[in-house]
Amino acid sequence: MLPWERLRDKLLTLEGKPYQAYASLQGEYRFERYVLFLDSVAQDPAMPSLMRVRIDQAEARFPQDLSSTRVRRVALEDFIARRWHEVIRKVIRTQRGGRAAFGIEGGGQQILERSACRIAEDWIEIRGTITWPSDGRKAAPKLAQAVVTEDLPQLVDGALISANQNPSAVSRHVHLAEDVEALRQQLQERSLVAFIADGAVLPRELTSDKPLLSHLVTWRSPPELRVTLTLPHRGSVSGMGVPRGITVITGPPFSGRSTLLRALAWGVYTHLPGDGREFCGTVADAVVVTADEGRRIEGVNLQPFITALPTGEDVTQYRAEHASLIISQSAALAETLEAGCSALLIDEDTSAPGLLAQDPLLRRLASGASGPVVPLVDLLRPLYEEHGISTVVVTSASSDYARIADTIIVMNGFHASVVTAQAKEAIAHESGSSEARRRFGGIHHRVPLPESVNQLRGRRLRPEMQGPRSVLLGRDAIDLTRLPQLVDSCQGRAAGAALVYAAEQGYVDGSRTVREILAVVDTDMAQKGLDVLVPLEAPGGDLARPRRQEIAAALNRLRTLRVKP
Repeated sequence: MLPWERLRDKLLTLEGKPYQAYASLQGEYRFERYVLFLDSVAQDPAMPSLMRVRIDQAEARFPQDLSSTRVRRVALEDFIARRWHEVIRKVIRTQRGGRAAFGIEGGGQQILERSACRIAEDWIEIRGTITWPSDGRKAAPKLAQAVVTEDLPQLVDGALISANQNPSAVSRHVHLAEDVEALRQQLQERSLVAFIADGAVLPRELTSDKPLLSHLVTWRSPPELRVTLTLPHRGSVSGMGVPRGITVITGPPFSGRSTLLRALAWGVYTHLPGDGREFCGTVADAVVVTADEGRRIEGVNLQPFITALPTGEDVTQYRAEHASLIISQSAALAETLEAGCSALLIDEDTSAPGLLAQDPLLRRLASGASGPVVPLVDLLRPLYEEHGISTVVVTSASSDYARIADTIIVMNGFHASVVTAQAKEAIAHESGSSEARRRFGGIHHRVPLPESVNQLRGRRLRPEMQGPRSVLLGRDAIDLTRLPQLVDSCQGRAAGAALVYAAEQGYVDGSRTVREILAVVDTDMAQKGLDVLVPLEAPGGDLARPRRQEIAAALNRLRTLRVKP
C-alpha cells in the first residue's frame, strides 16, 4: 500500500499524456483517514474505473448495534450506499463542470443486500466508480488531483462518518428492515401469505416505483381479513392478512386489483421509509408467474397443464426454441414449482387467457370432452391440497374461480371488500364442471448437463448488462424482461454471475437437480455474501442479491441449457 502522496506524484507525471496513461494509477493508497483502492482503471474516457474506499470503524464510528445482525447490517449498508449516492448528487460537480463523475449503484425503493457497501468488524467499504477527467483524449491531471484531494474527502465526510448522518434517519432505516423481517415471520405463524397495512399507499407513478401522491388513496382493510401484528419497533400494526389457500381478486377494470397484486409481488422485499408500502409484506418465496411468448424451454414437464399436443411432441420433456403463450406460462409454472415456492401470484392481464379458465358455455357444449389444455382453475385446489402451495389470482372469470376459492376479494375504486360468502351462495345453484376432481401429481425435477454450461467457465464472472433487463454472458444474452419481481438491474447482473459461479464451482455436475444447484448457490451467498460471485481482486459494487427463483429463471432462459432425458 502506497501513501496518498504517491498518487499525487503519479498524477503530476500525466501532463500531456494520453488518457490511457491513467492506467498507471491502479493500486492502493493510504490517506489520513481512509484507503483508496483503484482496482481497475478504464482506458477510455467514456468508461468508468472501479474504485473502493475503506475506512476503519474507529474512524466511521457507526454504533455497533446498527449492524449486529444480518438484517441490520444489510439495512445499514443500504443506507450508506444511498448516502454516498446522495452526496455525489448534492456536492460533487459532474464531468461537465470539469471534474470527474463519481458513481454508485444507489438502489430504488427497495432495501436490498448489495455489493455497493460492505461492513466488516473493523472497517466499512464503499464500492463505486470514478470517471477520470479528460481533455479530449488526453489526461487532465490537475483536475484529477482536485478529484482525490477535494471531492473524495467530501464524499467520505458526507457518507462514511456517523457523526455527519441524521441519527433518526439511520435508525429508522435499520429498524424498518427489522420490523419487516418480524412481519414475515408472523405471516408463517398466522398461516398468512401476505399482509397489507392499513394506511398503505399502493398506487405507483406511471414512470417510476414511487408512490402516487397526486391522487392519494390509502389502504383500508376489509373487517373480515383485518389482523394485528406486533413489530419490535413499530409496535402494533393492523391491516389485511391474506390467508393461505386460494384467494381470488376480482373487480371491474381500473379498480385496483392489479395494483394490489403488484403490492403483494413486491412485498417479498423491504421498502424504504416513506415509500407507502413499508409495512406490506409477502412470504419471501412468493412468485409472480406470467406468460413469456417466444422464450426458450428445455425439458420441462408440461403434463399437469397440457395433456397432449397436436404435433405429437412429448409433453413430459418438452423442448422449444420459441414457445407459444400458453406453453410459455405452463412451463413457467412448472419451473417455479421446481425451484421451490409456497405461493403463486397470477394476473390475467399478464397471462395466457386459454390457460386460466375455460368458458362455462364451452364446457357445457363440449360436455364429456376434454381438450389438451387443463385450465388452472382445475389445478389450483389439488396443488394446494397436495403440495401446500397457495395462489392469489386476479381474474374476471370469477364464477369459475369462486367454486375453488377460499377467499374472494372485490376491488372497487382501490377499496377492497370480502364477498366470499355471497359469491358462494350466488353460484350454489349454477351447474359447474362435470369433470371429476383432478390430481396435480408430483413436481418434476430436472438435472442440467454440465456440458451445457461449460461455455460459462472462464467468461466474465461479473456479467455485463445489455440494457436494463438483459444479462450478457459471453455471447449469450439472457432476456429477463418478463420477471416482474426483478426490481433492480443489479439483481439481474447477480443472477447471471450466479450461473457463472455455479459452472465454475462444478455445481452443475450432471447429478444435482435444478433445486439442489439453487440451494447450494443460495447457501454460499448467505454465508459468504455477494463477493463469492466475483473475483476477489476486483470486487465491484454492481450486484444486488437475487432470490433463487430469479436465478432459476435466468438459468431456464440460457440458450445452451440442456437437461438429462
